[in-house]
Order: sequence, then C-alpha cells, then structure tokens
Amino acid sequence: MKKSLFLFLLLSQIIVAQNLSVLSNEKVLDSDSKYYYPHLSPDGQKIAFTTQNFTGLYVIDIKTNKITQISDKPGAGYEPAFSNDGNTLYFRTNEYEGIKKYSSLLSYNMENNNKTIIVQRKRDLLPPKIINGKLIYTVKGEIQKKKIGGRNNDSQKEEILAFLENQKITLIKDGQKTVLAPLGDGNYIWPQLSPDKTKLMFTFAGHGTYISDLDGNILAELGYLNASKWLNNDWVVGMKDRDNGDIFTASEIFAVKADGQKAVQLTDT
Repeated sequence: MKKSLFLFLLLSQIIVAQNLSVLSNEKVLDSDSKYYYPHLSPDGQKIAFTTQNFTGLYVIDIKTNKITQISDKPGAGYEPAFSNDGNTLYFRTNEYEGIKKYSSLLSYNMENNNKTIIVQRKRDLLPPKIINGKLIYTVKGEIQKKKIGGRNNDSQKEEILAFLENQKITLIKDGQKTVLAPLGDGNYIWPQLSPDKTKLMFTFAGHGTYISDLDGNILAELGYLNASKWLNNDWVVGMKDRDNGDIFTASEIFAVKADGQKAVQLTDT
C-alpha cells in the first residue's frame, strides 16, 4: 500500500460561529515507503518527516519535491525544530551503550548542507525548541539557551515552553520550572502550548487528549486524538488511528475546536 504526505490548506472563518473548511489538499510525496510525524517549516516551504520509530530524518522541498536525508540515526525524527526562516533544522540523535542512552544535538543548514554538532553525547538531553530567536534545550534538567540566526518577530514575548520529563509535563516560564500532572500519575505525551501561550494541550495515554490552563486546570476534553497540533488558538488538528496490535492499519486527520464541542474530519482514506 502506498503511503503519501498531503498538504492541506485550511480556512478558519468567523461569521456567527467559527467554522473550518478544507480549501484543497495536495499530495506532495507518494511512494511505497511509509512516512510519519510531519513537521511543516514556518515559511511553509519544507516538511520534515521520519519513520514510525523515529529512526532517520528527512526533509522534502514542497516546490521541487526534492528529498534530503538529514540523518539516519535513531531518534533523529523525534520533535525536530525548524529555525524561524526555515533554513536550518535542529534535531537530537540517540545512541546506546547497554541500557544507557546518550544523545547529541545537531543542526543542519539546508542552504549549504552543513551539519554542526551543538551538544555531543549527553545523558538526559531533551529535544530542542525554538523560541524568541533562541534555541532552547535541557540537559539533565538544566535549561540551555543559544542565540540563532533567522527571522525573529517575537523578541519581546515571554519565554514559555513545555516538554516531557519522566512522563510528566514540565513547563518553563521565564526560567522557572513547574512539573504538571493535571490528571494524576500516568503517562503524558505530546504536550503543546497554544500559539498565544495561554493554554496547554496534551494526551494522557489510555484516556484521551485534553486542554488545560498553564496551572494544569482542565478546560476541555477532546477525546481520542493522537499527535495533535494547534492550528490556531481555537482549533487543533490530530489523527484518529487504528492498529492491529503490531502496525497502524488506518488513520484519519480531524480538526477539533479547542473547547471540544466540534470536530471536522479532514481526510477520507
């Protein structure tokens, strides 16, 4: 079965009630390979993607359909981060010695194909984030910041980021760290801050996807919705997938209002 990457053009309209429409969809890649976890660059010109287990990292140029393999290492496809201008991709790779995992942080410049090691072989290195023109990551719980190039329109905004640490959500706000477990003990995945940084979306494994405020108070329950992302402050997109216990057998993409009151199916595969 062929697997494809699609680019969806979505329109949010506010008339009396807010509605969401699919204007068009365009197939940007079609082959016998399987692709997972796409990340669109801020300039809308590139898509980073990986394999089901996050081994390897690839980028496709939407205009030319040229595919570049950025890395073949384990973990490289887990939460990569584009620079604001879309020309540099930051990512983490993993290697193992027995049961110990060591991670490195790298950058890849797509204009000159230059790959740079930023951090090499560290324990407890979490995936990078790009905020206010800075590369932000943590090593053993310590926050590290590095100024990077590219367009930056948010230099005056408060620095807030969310990531996973020991299966709980860690929120960092102006250098202060808070650990959140809004629904108690369990496995939290896919934490995502809303574009205006006032709400937090996350999935609580085995229960569903939720939206809370930054203190962990639940605002909405979105139901079963995996790998969800914010479309804007009022809508999120994610997938509803099925598997046979070993592999994914089907999936559809849905847009869901952030209050959980409306869902729109975007694909019909």
